[in-house]
Amino acid sequence: MEQTTQSQRRPIRIAMLIALLCAAALGGAHLVSRADGPVFVFAGGPLTSGKMVELGDIDWSTLDAVHELEMEIVGTATSRTLWFSVHERIPYVACDLDCVDGELTRWPQQIERDDRVVLRIDAQRAEGRLTLVPHGTPEYEAVRAGRERKYSGEEGVYAATSAAAHGAVVEVGEVLTGRSKRPEPGDRLYRVDPR
Repeated sequence: MEQTTQSQRRPIRIAMLIALLCAAALGGAHLVSRADGPVFVFAGGPLTSGKMVELGDIDWSTLDAVHELEMEIVGTATSRTLWFSVHERIPYVACDLDCVDGELTRWPQQIERDDRVVLRIDAQRAEGRLTLVPHGTPEYEAVRAGRERKYSGEEGVYAATSAAAHGAVVEVGEVLTGRSKRPEPGDRLYRVDPR
């Protein structure tokens, strides 16, 4: 009799545990979406802390040694952590994983609707607009070459490890979304212009 009671309680306990885990995940997602910026790899809320400065007042050449910045997409009031590179004292960000006609919705689709962004780096925030840099242009080739140098591992273990992990994710993503079978690249490169 006691064994039957325990076996009857087990599904109830499992259901309660699942409900508790779901509630914790939803609560955590809600908190992260309201956070001042992204949390680890999770998108966060609008960027609120940091001194507001003009985009051109930031010393981008010096900050190019930093690997990541935070970017808020104003139209969605969300933020994410991105790799960036600098070319001729201008910051650039990219989405490498099948951003065009892909099965996954990526942040470039949000930028197509509203290109306004806020960048945060070195305790400074600056407003900008993202301008798409077309594939095959001299600007695209120069920025991509600089980005490759920056994240190739020449700057230490962090860059090499991050680049290897990033490359693996992009490769798997392109296979899963079918991008690897298409002739055109699926990445998007953006120049950050003042607004």
